[in-house]
Amino acid sequence: MAKKEEKLGLWLLVFVALGSMIGSGIFNSPKDLIQVANPQGTLIAWIVGGLGALMLALVFVYLAARKPDLKSGVYAYARDGFGDYMGFNSAWGYWSVGWLGNISYLALFFKTLNDLLGERALSPFTAFLIGSALLWFFYAILMAGIREGAILNFIVTTAKLIPILLIIILGISLVRSDLFFTADWHNRLASTGEPTAPLLQVKEAMAIILWCFVGMEAASVLSGRAKSQKTVRLTIILSLLIVLAVYMLITFIAMSSVPAEELAASDTPLSLVLSRTAIGAAGGIIIKLGIMVSVLGASLSWILLSVETLYAAAQDGVLPRTFRKVNRKGTPVNALLLTQCFTQLFLLSILSPQLNETYLAAITIATTLVLIPYLLSSLYAVKIALSLRKKESPHHLVIALLGTLYSLYVIYAVGIRYLVLSILFYGIGSLLFIRAKREQKKQPKRWEWAVIIILLIGSVIIASLMLSGKIKP
Repeated sequence: MAKKEEKLGLWLLVFVALGSMIGSGIFNSPKDLIQVANPQGTLIAWIVGGLGALMLALVFVYLAARKPDLKSGVYAYARDGFGDYMGFNSAWGYWSVGWLGNISYLALFFKTLNDLLGERALSPFTAFLIGSALLWFFYAILMAGIREGAILNFIVTTAKLIPILLIIILGISLVRSDLFFTADWHNRLASTGEPTAPLLQVKEAMAIILWCFVGMEAASVLSGRAKSQKTVRLTIILSLLIVLAVYMLITFIAMSSVPAEELAASDTPLSLVLSRTAIGAAGGIIIKLGIMVSVLGASLSWILLSVETLYAAAQDGVLPRTFRKVNRKGTPVNALLLTQCFTQLFLLSILSPQLNETYLAAITIATTLVLIPYLLSSLYAVKIALSLRKKESPHHLVIALLGTLYSLYVIYAVGIRYLVLSILFYGIGSLLFIRAKREQKKQPKRWEWAVIIILLIGSVIIASLMLSGKIKP
């Protein structure tokens, strides 16, 4: 087990949360958002999404206060509230978000590196070899200890904030009101000329905004390694408010300094902003280097979160006991190895020359998978608030209900059809749940067997449709 001196303090936890939230989204969101919403619609979407994310953050703060004995965030809340199998699904889904996110980060890393190299761009095979080396370098760092990984994450996250701060400080002078306040914004997209509506703009922007906030629960996931539950609660709110402010400022500056059509067509939208400042053409290089550092930092953060979730689930017996094994530094060695092996296997997708498609497919599936753990956590908060309604203020129940409604809305906004792909992940994972139960000489409950069988049948159907080309990620 982890030693006392390995406990994580406020700023190490804050930077793990910042590292997981500030990844690829900060550099791509202005382009992604302007393609589906005008600046005014984007502002409304950020307010709705920010308030929704804040409600979810307050859900995690509330649960950390009411259930301080539950040390592993989304997994522990789902298991305590709805039983072993729902806890398993929350853990498995959240773990899958981590390594899928890493595929997207490495794809974006090499896409950006090749943009910098130009004619000397790396071949897909060379990118695969370097990506593999980076993957196992992180493995070596984390084998040295979770705290050591958090310290490296602190350094990397600090470095990737530099170009972001440059854009905020220097870009504010470029703001033009005529670019932000586009004419006829509620009827037609300024970037493409396509017809639109305010509610449609908000809906289309919501999945992009959710991806920007995934990781807000990082402190609760690592709460077993935190110095105190008070530190966990403060970290959740502080990190979310920092990220919300940074994202809104970046979006506002980008959309107010670059015409919508130009922003939508750019490969690296923030480099356009920085190139218009006193830095000039060097701005493009700074931003591309910032993207590369940023996604590597986010990758490390998500390995930390994925491994901790798998380890916690194994400790409770909802995953096979092999994932309980830790080394003398407290690192869950088999959970870490499985995470890296899955990432390595799916890293083969980087051999495709279409790196941007690999990136988009990975973040789409990852965003879908995280919705289930978020929804289960919110529903658990509703359950706790209802049980304590005679002893505490009703505003806790209101927050829990708003968090639940936001989670359901984002599922609707992302698209139900994307949830179909998640059946494949949950179906395969169910086999590990069965094994874990057999290790304890137990069997899943009848309703659990029913769900498992449905998921496995669905997985076979979906896999066959994917192999035949009738379904594409």
